[in-house]
Amino acid sequence: MKTIRLYCKTCNAKLTDDLTELNANALRFEDGVDMIAKNKFSITNHENSGKEIVIAIDAYFFKNHKDCNRFSGCCGSSGLDGMNKTCVNGHEIATEVSDCWTPHYIKVNLAKVTIKEKITDYEYKKMLYGI
Repeated sequence: MKTIRLYCKTCNAKLTDDLTELNANALRFEDGVDMIAKNKFSITNHENSGKEIVIAIDAYFFKNHKDCNRFSGCCGSSGLDGMNKTCVNGHEIATEVSDCWTPHYIKVNLAKVTIKEKITDYEYKKMLYGI
């Protein structure tokens, strides 16, 4: 099971604390509910957009896009109007999907982030002592 952190590829701003991998089979696709638990991530592969990292809607180190039109929807963000989440320096990185007719999640654009994998103490000892 991997643990990662995400950073903006453009400016290296921290985007998340530790996120632990969740198998894509555990994602929930019901309308109006959280697709994934907080502090988890999953890699998905969509026909239209390719591979993406899916994370929960939470208070990460993201900011809302300055263009309010990116958040259209009746009860939340439909996710259909482009990336609506930025790093603290304003670089577009992700799209919040949170409308009543969608599952709720943030899809992170892999081309916009740097992924840093955290190794566990056990993995470190394996490397250090050749266990």
